[in-house]
Amino acid sequence: MYQRQQVQQLGQEVYHELDGDGLPPLPGVLDDPVFAQLPPPPADRPVSWGRYQPPAATTAAATLPQEAQEAGPAAGSQTTGKSGPPQQEETEEEEPEQAETEQQETGEKQVAGSQAARSQAAGSQTTGRQGTSPVSPTGESLAAPAQQRPAADPAAPQKQAPASSGPVQAVTPPAAPSSFTERLKTRARLHILLIGNDEPELGTGRGDVLVVLTFDPVAQQLTFLSVPRDTRVRIPERDGQAKINAAYALGGPTLQTLAVEHFLGLPMDKFVEVSMNGFQRVIDLVGGVEVSPPFAFELDGQQFQPGRVQLNGEQALAYIRMRKQDPRGDLGRNERQQEVIRSLMASLAQRSPEELNALLQQLSTQVRTNFSPSEVVALRRTHAYAVDHQSVLRPAGENRRIDGQWYYVVSDRERQRLHLALR
Repeated sequence: MYQRQQVQQLGQEVYHELDGDGLPPLPGVLDDPVFAQLPPPPADRPVSWGRYQPPAATTAAATLPQEAQEAGPAAGSQTTGKSGPPQQEETEEEEPEQAETEQQETGEKQVAGSQAARSQAAGSQTTGRQGTSPVSPTGESLAAPAQQRPAADPAAPQKQAPASSGPVQAVTPPAAPSSFTERLKTRARLHILLIGNDEPELGTGRGDVLVVLTFDPVAQQLTFLSVPRDTRVRIPERDGQAKINAAYALGGPTLQTLAVEHFLGLPMDKFVEVSMNGFQRVIDLVGGVEVSPPFAFELDGQQFQPGRVQLNGEQALAYIRMRKQDPRGDLGRNERQQEVIRSLMASLAQRSPEELNALLQQLSTQVRTNFSPSEVVALRRTHAYAVDHQSVLRPAGENRRIDGQWYYVVSDRERQRLHLALR
């Protein structure tokens, strides 16, 4: 009993519920028209609503008389809080390395190959929600019709609404259960966002590390997607375009999560936030990580040579922060970040629940998450494949100087490709 109370107390110390958890998503977050014309997901692969609550409208409710609908719970009410520090100015700009530009050929071909399917499925949305139409970060013309809505499942029995019924609401596609623990028992993919800030403490600085982990229980595979910190996006509830990592400075982990969700058109099921000090400390606590530097470089007094090497926390922090000496710039740095995360995950997978509890006790002020201790245990049990079966998804884009700032610009087609690959 004492150990259970100890775990519950620890969970309360690191637990941090994002604004909007458990509520319907804000308009303009998951309903970007960029994704509106994509084909709907397979019926046997339920779409996870992530940290959100699906709208109350269903096929049955849409066909009930108005008075029957009014007798049920109110749908679509949302009181999502929107708080955060005032907008900060851009930090000193650094010109990216010449070889940092990533070609988009692979993404363009994959998306173009399915263009005919999208045209037939125009108006079908993954989330089944309609909202404001954000401005494309690339300035591309978005051809999605504003009023098109996803159609009901053709295999489901249809019933004509009586003349006295109220307005018929749109039917949402099949969705995974709202409960995360129950969702683990389905075939739905799960998306977890890792946020690492660039300051010693939580809640300050910017989102320096943004990694989406996608767990696929059908393919038995864990996919890593690093979102470059300079990616040009529209940050929800803010005017204009900005670098995606600025969302953390403007609204903490909540706004940072919203920005990633809008960029991919996918909800995050959970998030984990760690400070620079927390990242360094957790590596020391597990006894270090193993990496293979691709070339020799030096940063912050730490020297690295090609070949397998064991790093402590201070060395690992320097290893993932360097980008100026990398021929691929921030993209190369993202791959080194993933390398360290994979090694850390392998080490944590060998720890017992009691050992993990002891680790969290020492990191309670440097880690925040909306995972509960029991959810972490359930995730590890149901997705044990994640340690050994992994893949990497790379966002294609190009460095572009806009209004005096350097951005990593990802096309709308590439966003569609990433969306389909992770959905």
